[in-house]
Amino acid sequence: MRSSSNALAGQTGLAALATALVALAAAVALNYAFWFVQGRPQDIPDAKTPRIKSASFSPYRVGQSPFGAPFTRQQLEEDMAVAAKHFSRIRTYSNTNQFAPVPELAQKHGLKVILGAWVGANLESNEKEIAGLIKAANEYPDAVERVVVGNEVLLRREITPELLIDYIRRVKAAIKQPVTYADVWEFWLKYPQVAKEVDSITIHVLPYWENTPTPLDRVVEHMLQAHDAIAKAYPGKPILIGEIGWPSAGRVRKNAVPGRVAQATFVRQIMNTAEERGIDFNLFELFDEPWKFGQEGTVGGNWGIIDVDRHIKFPLTGPVSEKPYWMTAFLASSALGAAMAGLALRLRPPRGAGRTALLCLAAQALATMLAMSAEQSLRLAFGTAGVIGGALMTGGGAVLCLLVFSEFADLMAGGPSDNAGPRPLSPVIARLEALRSFRLNLRNRAELVGLLDLIFGLAALALTFGLLVDPRYRDFRVAQFLPIALCMTLRWLSTRELPRPVGTPREEWLMVGTFVVGAVAIPLKEGLMNPAALAWGGTLLLLALPWGLSILRQRRAMAQTS
Repeated sequence: MRSSSNALAGQTGLAALATALVALAAAVALNYAFWFVQGRPQDIPDAKTPRIKSASFSPYRVGQSPFGAPFTRQQLEEDMAVAAKHFSRIRTYSNTNQFAPVPELAQKHGLKVILGAWVGANLESNEKEIAGLIKAANEYPDAVERVVVGNEVLLRREITPELLIDYIRRVKAAIKQPVTYADVWEFWLKYPQVAKEVDSITIHVLPYWENTPTPLDRVVEHMLQAHDAIAKAYPGKPILIGEIGWPSAGRVRKNAVPGRVAQATFVRQIMNTAEERGIDFNLFELFDEPWKFGQEGTVGGNWGIIDVDRHIKFPLTGPVSEKPYWMTAFLASSALGAAMAGLALRLRPPRGAGRTALLCLAAQALATMLAMSAEQSLRLAFGTAGVIGGALMTGGGAVLCLLVFSEFADLMAGGPSDNAGPRPLSPVIARLEALRSFRLNLRNRAELVGLLDLIFGLAALALTFGLLVDPRYRDFRVAQFLPIALCMTLRWLSTRELPRPVGTPREEWLMVGTFVVGAVAIPLKEGLMNPAALAWGGTLLLLALPWGLSILRQRRAMAQTS
């Protein structure tokens, strides 16, 4: 009899193991498909020329900026050598301080230079820039191809057109190279008096960044329209498109979507069109600039064709991958999913083959979402503050999701063990007061989940408010909040307990109301063609759902008590 029981137990164990292995294999296959679709090389038209003509050169590295630590001469020379591998010409915006050696080093590395003088509200600084521009142009006539007196200073309204014209005339009288001024293309139509003074017109055309963003499939048309408008207004004047570019990462603006493949497509299109039409252009920009993250969000630091590690982001011919690291992400998320499932199966074996399969699939789904969260955190992590913030977002989210997964594992095993299952949670103010007075038991799984849920809820609230009030430079952090929203929604939906009466939950109402308003208003404001805004709206609704359920259950409990 005992041998029959042992045999039956062994057969049951083998069946459970087989079910788990099949479920894990299916989960890994789905995970592979998910990452492959995102990272597969995509075919786009090749560039017809083997070398990019020109790009803006601002070689600030991590921790450096125009307002802080400068780059060194050695770093400048290293970056000049990198530029010479891929470009024939560079454009600078200043010629003083750390930029002073640029003409000398460019000549050494065989690069032409469009040398700039930074003109602004500081008249003393302007004089130094003008003097440096004249000096460099005369000392390095073979390297300095033309000079730019001022960049978008009329757009910024820092000096008058008359003072700008005075600077232009002084430079023209002192050098032999062509003299120009650079501004967004529309502003040239506003200041014809400036156009009369320059030897050539330098316009900026940034389809993604303009007040009305242009989608990728219309950027060539937009560039040609801008170029033609200036050519008709000032016939006979040579035109340089001094800035034209597309970011490789950042927020979606209406239906203008940044990305590595999008940037590669943009650059190849511009190169081919310029070659066919005989248009002179300068890409914005050569290197990613991490310091811009603090001012312009993720997109500000991702305009470069070469990343912060000095690697070019894509070739000029052949397929391009949006996520060339997709295999690493697949392997890491598959290993995490297998570890989570294996630990849960060993400690709390589910009851039945169906629950075993569901547990394995849930483990892999959660691991994949956490990998997506980590990936977004790394993409947004520029500078020390960005790295720390990303680590806290990913780490805190992972802890919360793993705690909820452990509750799910208990549920699949037949119910919560000890006091680890879902418990009544107090309103927002009560949780904060419990934390302040050290009455919150962080060793209790449910109370720790409640605290983390509150923290991420407040973080989502702040981000939603920012996207409603001042959205231009803010990212849609969907991948960081989606795992939390899904985990907390499923947790509350699976909880059948009613919380004890705790009074009128005004704070929960405020949070739910803000999330719902944001879920509707942000996509309407950004445009219904904006996929990132729609995804953020859906994430906000998922974040609102467990808080809304909390309100309803508290009201129901109060009604029953009454």
